[in-house]
Amino acid sequence: MSTVDPQQARREREARYRGSTTALTMTVVGALLVVAAGVIGGLAVSDFVLRFRMMTVNSIFSDSPDPETHLWAAPSAVVGTLVAVGVYTRWNHRWSGRTTDLVGLGPLPLWLVGATACTWWATTTQWPAPDRVGVAVDPTFGHDETWGIGSWILYTAVWWLPGLLTVVTVLALVAGGATRVGRGNRRARLTDVLANGRRTTGEVTAISGGTTPDASRTLLRWTFSFVDLHGVRRWVERTEGFTHGTAPVLGGTVTVLHDPARPGDRKRIFTTTGSGDDPEDYLRPGTT
Repeated sequence: MSTVDPQQARREREARYRGSTTALTMTVVGALLVVAAGVIGGLAVSDFVLRFRMMTVNSIFSDSPDPETHLWAAPSAVVGTLVAVGVYTRWNHRWSGRTTDLVGLGPLPLWLVGATACTWWATTTQWPAPDRVGVAVDPTFGHDETWGIGSWILYTAVWWLPGLLTVVTVLALVAGGATRVGRGNRRARLTDVLANGRRTTGEVTAISGGTTPDASRTLLRWTFSFVDLHGVRRWVERTEGFTHGTAPVLGGTVTVLHDPARPGDRKRIFTTTGSGDDPEDYLRPGTT
């Protein structure tokens, strides 16, 4: 039996990791692992398309050897991605001290960067050329077949496959940048309201569902009300993610942080079911 509160010990351990060199190093290692998992994923995707490409552009009686593929790539990509994302997110949270979002790029853009780079390499340097462009040559019976539209599409996969992944990667990077800007604005508003706003007690007036220990977070639609400094009661409805045990309870109280100069501005109203001593308590997935 331990004489130390395990929750307190965990909080102290996490506090030591915040901003530490160890946590930063492991975050970088995790990011590199995600990119590496993306590289393996890109290899698996290019192998999959290559098989269909060569079966389509060449005759089944072709003398050309079957292209070399990597059967280990697909399962390794799945397992490696799960492990790498877990390492990256865990240590990113530890380094930043945040639990609701990540600092820097998310795992998806990192994975796509690796996959795109590998796909360009594989298609332009590793894919074999067809026996003859435009014709599936039959050296056994001489029944050569002119390519149809499907053959031409798979033939040009050498360019459109990595090109498509490049477009998806750019879109993911742009979306990630927009998300980071939004998170930065949200944190800036919270910092300002923490310094100049007011705290009051609110009441939970409606909630849909509850959390479950099987999920890291559960998305709940809920409503709370509070009375501002002018004596006006206001209701705020939101859809936010809560960890198990931290969700609001119907009729329960919450801590509301708001801007008395603009009490009707929803983006300057923050709430928490905890004490509100930690700024992270006010930030959850879905908070505007």
